[in-house]
Amino acid sequence: MPLLSRLRVPRDLDPSSRAGLMLAAVSVGLSYQPNLLTRKSVDQGIITGVSGLAAYTWGTSAHSALSALGTRVGGRRGQVAGDALVVLGSVAANRLLAWREHEPAWRSWARLGAGAMAAAAATGMASRVIEEIPSTPMRIAATTGSVAALGGGVYGMTRLFGQQIGAAELESFRSSRDDGLGGVVRAIKEIATGEPEDLNQDQDLTVNPMVATGIGIAVTGTLLSLAAVESRVTRLWGRGVASLFGGTPEDHATVARGLTAVATVVAGGLALKFVDRELGNAGEGMELAHATPPDIPEITGSPASGRSWSDQSREGRRWLSMVLRPDTISAVMGEPAQQPIRVYASLQSATTNEGRAQVLLDEIDRTHALERPYVALWSPTGSGYVNYVGCETFEYLTRGDCASVAIQYSVLPSSLSLTDVKRGTDQTRMVFAGIAQRLAAMPPEKRPRVFLFGESLGSQVSEEMFEGMGVFGPESLGLEAALWIGTPEATKWRQQIWGDRSIAEAPGVGPGDIYLPRWVGDWTALPAEERARVRYLLLQNGDDPIPKFWVQVLYKRPAWLGPWGKRPPGSPRHTIWWPVTTFFATFIDMLNALSPTPGVFVEGGHDYRLELPQTLREVWRLECSEEQMAGMQQALRRRELGWEAKRRWMEAEAVVGPEARAEKEHKVLDDVATWIGATSVTPEDVQKIIDTDCQPT
Repeated sequence: MPLLSRLRVPRDLDPSSRAGLMLAAVSVGLSYQPNLLTRKSVDQGIITGVSGLAAYTWGTSAHSALSALGTRVGGRRGQVAGDALVVLGSVAANRLLAWREHEPAWRSWARLGAGAMAAAAATGMASRVIEEIPSTPMRIAATTGSVAALGGGVYGMTRLFGQQIGAAELESFRSSRDDGLGGVVRAIKEIATGEPEDLNQDQDLTVNPMVATGIGIAVTGTLLSLAAVESRVTRLWGRGVASLFGGTPEDHATVARGLTAVATVVAGGLALKFVDRELGNAGEGMELAHATPPDIPEITGSPASGRSWSDQSREGRRWLSMVLRPDTISAVMGEPAQQPIRVYASLQSATTNEGRAQVLLDEIDRTHALERPYVALWSPTGSGYVNYVGCETFEYLTRGDCASVAIQYSVLPSSLSLTDVKRGTDQTRMVFAGIAQRLAAMPPEKRPRVFLFGESLGSQVSEEMFEGMGVFGPESLGLEAALWIGTPEATKWRQQIWGDRSIAEAPGVGPGDIYLPRWVGDWTALPAEERARVRYLLLQNGDDPIPKFWVQVLYKRPAWLGPWGKRPPGSPRHTIWWPVTTFFATFIDMLNALSPTPGVFVEGGHDYRLELPQTLREVWRLECSEEQMAGMQQALRRRELGWEAKRRWMEAEAVVGPEARAEKEHKVLDDVATWIGATSVTPEDVQKIIDTDCQPT
């Protein structure tokens, strides 16, 4: 008690600060809700820290404004009355502006504004109640909101701001035959464990609440420190401006804060340029496992191509090196095979979009790619990665009598390549224009079947060619079929095709021969005759955050977090949308969306390796027996394991210094053992895996 009596925190904090702390406690409690995927403790800490700081900032500033207005109107009583009126008005506004799918942006902003003001007013009322508590220890407990943050935050928030969910949704939850008390128990379990149901990931990313809370406090402290630095810099600017133009620093506060903002933007831009350069260097780096150019004339980068191997990017070299050989295809399919063609235009192959498109078209001409009966354009991810499971499936199913072409638009991860989408779309459109010109000069009976594949940002790049064209878009390019996986939410063509359908219901095929399932289960549940109609498929996993993350999640409740009981498969069942918190949680989910185990294909997140071979076979209508399909599935897994083991082992053996090399090799041996489910492996075992499953290039 003597220690507590020395703590003067509550008496030093003004009511607005206490209101901010309470709102932060609620936000911290909500940050532990499950989202689409599990996350690590450090991820949880970041979400908790940012959410707490955002809520504290809003709570203090909004409550301060409300208090000032109330004081002007009627003193202290005016403050209380004003807070009560704001809460009641916000409840009414939220009922009047109840959430609707496909609602206009103004409606979302209006509801968000009403809810945010209600939060500030309600915590302000609670802050004034705390002022009436005379005991300092009790004030400390009440002010910090420790009980709310640790156990009652979510419950308290739901009771205070349940109007944002909507009465109809609460009634639906209460009366749900499938949920009932069991649904409440499951919701509590999800919040406590951080693990939403029906989750399937390669790696278990568990959260330690104590560790995450500590990290969250550290993140919040860091952000507050940055805010303090910003305030100090602003004061210095103010003094400088005042010394030049006269007056006091306070007279020039607006100008000073503007100068600080400019300095912050410049510093952020320089930091982003540094990160961009470093990641770009990594994307262009040479891996030992792919350092030797292929000796196959049909491959870009071979001596016959005239294209320097060093000009290829890291992902380009991987894809070109891993091309299947005829004897490998024959061994798996049990039939004669040809050498598949793979041609690639790297970002460094030319300085303009037109130049890169011409490089790829020249490679198509050199290899006579359009003389093959099957041709596929693979739209890569931001880093230039081409899905090798899909491409190898294509080469197996066509017995190698095919050509695969790809053009790169960035070397950075997709999350840092968003500004390069237009470049990628323009380049892809140019390539298809060149292909169309060449096909028009060929006899109809000799023209190949042309396919398109896009993954992640590559899906957006290739789909945006059809913006405003509806069902006529793919057909205008002469595409026989197309398969897109993990299409980003921001893709305009997909939004146009989806229209005003509800995400709560499984869609039917259409418009035309296009199908947009909400998750893989919608696709597999289609009757065989319906699946046979589909020529253009936009596949996505229910818990894949890539098709769900968008800037609108920051201010607008997304459809996948719609009414309880009406959410699509893969979405958390009882999670409440909360601005900032849900946005950052979904962003973190994006970073954790792909964590595959080499050689182990599972469904979940942004990983489509499990569904891809069979789906590509069906949509592109490529024939094989079930025995051949089973053999191919095993071969795909072995090759993935073999190539990853080769990359990792060669990297370990190149480490300088015997101790450091031994440590790196030991790590690789442990990883390979985990991948294959063994207790341990030897260097000889790893070499056998490499020799068996990796072809020389």
